[in-house]
Amino acid sequence: MRGSGRGFMARGRVFGKASSGPFAFFDHGSFSWRTYPPSETGAWRTYSRDWPRAGTTRDGVASARPQLEPPTIEIDGSASLPLLPTPLASDASKGPDFARDERQGSGGQDLVTAVARLFDKDRATRLFKTPTANLGTNGAPQHPDKRREGGHGPTLDDEVSFLLPVDPEVAEETPGAFHSPPEWWAEFGPAVHRWETLMGSPAPIPVEFGPRGGRRLSSVFAEWLMGLPRGWITHIPGLNRARQLKAAGNGVVSQQAFTAYLHLLNHKEGKTDG
Repeated sequence: MRGSGRGFMARGRVFGKASSGPFAFFDHGSFSWRTYPPSETGAWRTYSRDWPRAGTTRDGVASARPQLEPPTIEIDGSASLPLLPTPLASDASKGPDFARDERQGSGGQDLVTAVARLFDKDRATRLFKTPTANLGTNGAPQHPDKRREGGHGPTLDDEVSFLLPVDPEVAEETPGAFHSPPEWWAEFGPAVHRWETLMGSPAPIPVEFGPRGGRRLSSVFAEWLMGLPRGWITHIPGLNRARQLKAAGNGVVSQQAFTAYLHLLNHKEGKTDG
């Protein structure tokens, strides 16, 4: 929504659901699919219903693909809903200006500032650069300030090699831990903690020593940043570090891709069924 009002503040509740879950499992004893869960008497009956059009099987358990429903918003009809400011061409080259709407003649709050107001101060403010395909062939990392002096933006390799206090010689990953040590991450800590929570796995040690003894980005950290399970890229035989980083940089965040395809498939099926 666009307009000249202050930042968007939805008044109401957002609804939406995704229905999925296991419906059958493969019984090796009878070599047949059985209904899941069992009946009220505890019996496992032979599955005889039609199979869903799409789904997954894992470890002998079949599950239907989630069917996402578009969210709906209930808004109090008596409440006036503020609108977001209209996007401007200058929004691409500036940050939020929280004092702008208080200055006379400024035209009020801009879109960049309005969106920034939607985020509370406890959210992560410093994010790592996205892995790129040329990280393994760019040469040695440089301090981000030096990289900027040369007219270029810092890379992920620059950030982890020069801005993180973690020492790969003494750092250890703790099996079974939910989060990595917070002292590894400096100001990137909140972002790492949030991604660890979403991933369900702690971040790996982000740096390693290269052949000449210098610090450099570890490919397992780039793999983790892209939302991939440990070893998805780094355990493939024959891939050296440069090729592992290229694969990570050429990929997409799998969780985002899955969600996008899921919405597209549901939209297509909805049109077909209708």
